[in-house]
Amino acid sequence: MKPVTAIVFCFLCVSLTFSCANKSKESTTLTVHSVFGDAKMVSLNGERQLALGDTIAQNDTVRTGSSSIIDIVYGTSGIIRINENSQVKMTSLFGGEGANQSRMDMANGKVFVTVSKLAKGSSFEVASPTTIAAVRGTSFRVTADETSSRIDVLSGRIKVNPVKEGKVIEEVETVIESNSTVSLDMKAVDRIVDEKKEIEVAVLREEEITAIREEVKDIKPVDRLEDAVRQEIQQVMVAPPVDTEAEKRREDEKKKQDELERATAEKSKQDRLAAARSEKERLARERAEKERQAREQAEKERLERERIEKQKQETKEKRVKNIPNL
Repeated sequence: MKPVTAIVFCFLCVSLTFSCANKSKESTTLTVHSVFGDAKMVSLNGERQLALGDTIAQNDTVRTGSSSIIDIVYGTSGIIRINENSQVKMTSLFGGEGANQSRMDMANGKVFVTVSKLAKGSSFEVASPTTIAAVRGTSFRVTADETSSRIDVLSGRIKVNPVKEGKVIEEVETVIESNSTVSLDMKAVDRIVDEKKEIEVAVLREEEITAIREEVKDIKPVDRLEDAVRQEIQQVMVAPPVDTEAEKRREDEKKKQDELERATAEKSKQDRLAAARSEKERLARERAEKERQAREQAEKERLERERIEKQKQETKEKRVKNIPNL
């Protein structure tokens, strides 16, 4: 190989290496995209107020105060909204060794996350005192406190494991899909672990989905996010067009259900009234029977007294007749 060619080849290799490294770093860097109110970062260097453009490092903790919100961009792969009164530790979300194992630990509060489909072998986890959610491209919300947590999935799929006393229960897991939710408190986790029960998954109601969309509708666009992520955020924030025929069917079904519930309630009321009347009549019959028996008993006792009195009188008269005259 000619010297000039070798030099050019080496330069290209070095450039490609740096480019890949920078791209990897960019894909796992956390940057403050917007902040409203009191949002602080706690690190080894102490506590400070977060501002637009700040970078958040591994093991930093974000705390938000009342009526405060912060949006954090996850490289080019996603966006994280941390709502008010929340405390979230960025345990592992960065480049270098183990960059494919990203994790946030929530002590309390509420976060909304949209993450693009991750590469094979990569994971993005959100842990709370009672659950850990592992995602592979989805939009979801986690609400947690010291004793309970709730996971709401708007799109995609999430694997959920219960957490007991800080330990992930690997042998128990479930998958939550779009428009589904899971709620677990410590008692439920104990029951699942001790009795080997499954994690219950419920369907998100329309009003719950609407409420989540309302919470994230003001997330500002992020140009450097992947196209799939930007489209996902847009779809989550904007409600789908209303299917008028489906809406009419739902309304008809709701009317039928309401009528059925009213008819059931009216029948139940009539049954209760009939049962009350029947019970009243039964008590009246029992009372009448007792009164009749009491009258009969009283009559028997009166006749017995009269018989005894008559017998006494007859005995007395016989004795008088048997007395000799002097």
